[in-house]
Amino acid sequence: MSSQQKIKEILNNLQISDDDRCVYTRDAIAIQNHVIEELKKVDPTFRNAFDGLSLGGSYLDRVKLVTPDEFDLHLKLKFPFQITPKADEKGFVFLYAPGGTNSRIVSYDGYIRRQDLQEWLRSIFKKVFNPTLSLRCTSSGNSYTVSYTMEGYGCAHSIEAKCGNRTISFDFVPAFEFNVSQWPFPATPPVPYQVRSQYPWFAIPQKKSGSSDDRTFMVCAPTWEREVMKGSYNLKNVLRLMKGLRDGNSEELPHLSSYMLKTVLLDVIDNVNWQRDEGPLLVEMWGRLVDRLDGGRLDFFMANGHNIFDRLNQRQLSMCRSNARSIYHNLQRYYNYNNTYELQKLFN
Repeated sequence: MSSQQKIKEILNNLQISDDDRCVYTRDAIAIQNHVIEELKKVDPTFRNAFDGLSLGGSYLDRVKLVTPDEFDLHLKLKFPFQITPKADEKGFVFLYAPGGTNSRIVSYDGYIRRQDLQEWLRSIFKKVFNPTLSLRCTSSGNSYTVSYTMEGYGCAHSIEAKCGNRTISFDFVPAFEFNVSQWPFPATPPVPYQVRSQYPWFAIPQKKSGSSDDRTFMVCAPTWEREVMKGSYNLKNVLRLMKGLRDGNSEELPHLSSYMLKTVLLDVIDNVNWQRDEGPLLVEMWGRLVDRLDGGRLDFFMANGHNIFDRLNQRQLSMCRSNARSIYHNLQRYYNYNNTYELQKLFN
């Protein structure tokens, strides 16, 4: 077996089967819908503000590996007062809503503050999960115990649903939705206008590195990124393989997120021939990751000047830098010399 054939085999083993996707997705939809209905019951403000869920992350990009058991969801909120995004810097915005100063989430100066927003949502989740929630999915007959695991002190409110040895987790990230005409920055991201005009972007509660300002929200547009990646042949397969390498060496690559890996590819998307075989592309793209780690900088796709590696502390960055380089040297050697046994072991 050649190295390229082994890469194809590894890739096939990383893929989600249609049967697994169907079962997990069906139960996941039932769970998320039940949770949202419970949240609506306990808080009338939330009931009126809830504006739907929008899928994000690896499942939206269809690069989720092995089991579809983790769902990233934007919890869209729309209040009965105007919210205007105002540019800060590096892909961060302030949300100005002077008409909402009587609400729990808008401060006296007319700006929405992350802490107030998250405390309000946290109080609602805790009313529903006291301490757990039990539900039965009628379509599958599976019964789940659902718990509130991460309480929005970061960006997401996370829940975990367990049924026997099956676990499905959800990250609900509060999000305010805007259209292309409300993009507040003079520079536009490298996304065709047709895509930007067709799909929304979001502002999510994210702290800016080095800042104590509680008003900052980060822009994100997962559907813009998904559309940009369309038609790039083996790009998604290479991203799956990079995620497989990361997952197989997760302890050595602490907090190296899927979004970081995706950003490495988005950064060079127009300068790479994605019709080449997955093996050489994987070696090249992992090498580009190593270059970014060596430089300590990976610019946010939506805004230059925003270094995504700021989310890593110095110990984590140093570990990722050293171990990613070691993986790269081994990947090159095993692939070039058709050492398929050792190549397989890199993915654990």
